[in-house]
Amino acid sequence: MAACALWSCTPDEPTTEQTPETIRSEEEMLRNTLVADTRKELKKWFRFYHLDEHADTLFRLREVWEVSLLTAPVSGNWQELYKEHPKLFKPSPDKTTVLDIYTYERVFDEKRRGKIEVSADSPDSEVAIVDTAKGEKTRLMFCGTPCQFHDAWWRTPNEVIVVGLVQETGEEYYPALWYINLTTDTIRQYTATQVAEPKKDKNYLVDEVFDEL
Repeated sequence: MAACALWSCTPDEPTTEQTPETIRSEEEMLRNTLVADTRKELKKWFRFYHLDEHADTLFRLREVWEVSLLTAPVSGNWQELYKEHPKLFKPSPDKTTVLDIYTYERVFDEKRRGKIEVSADSPDSEVAIVDTAKGEKTRLMFCGTPCQFHDAWWRTPNEVIVVGLVQETGEEYYPALWYINLTTDTIRQYTATQVAEPKKDKNYLVDEVFDEL
């Protein structure tokens, strides 16, 4: 009895060994879940690039890297832009921060009826979380010409998913999904295996985002 007081009397439980097969299976399950969830949230983007029917099989894990968080003050006119055009930003589930994937080095001008247009653009793009009360942004991703960030959503308060395009070979762009985990400080990039084919050579940012504001 003394032995039972000091040591467990139950049989040893089998341990699950992480084999390459189980790791691959878990990764596939994560990918399928992320793509399926994002397809429900960002239907317009998937339809724009004709990814509806085969989305679950098109995306492959391309790269995994750690996030290097960089916090800095927002630009001088950011608060004004946020106040006048809140649809440019994605509020976090607790409403304490917003996700900003559109305003980095872009100049927006007013059009008629309160609409806006981009009067100056940049080849660089940024994904940032902004604390609106403090006026500070924390950069999650930054990319030059090879990347375009089109849309995004909060999966949880600690998970962000961004969709857009990446330039893989030559001048061809491929649809991509970035999964940002703020708990583990990691980013997973999933890239489609087919070239981006937009509707009638339209531009998603111009025709589906900025023109709709």
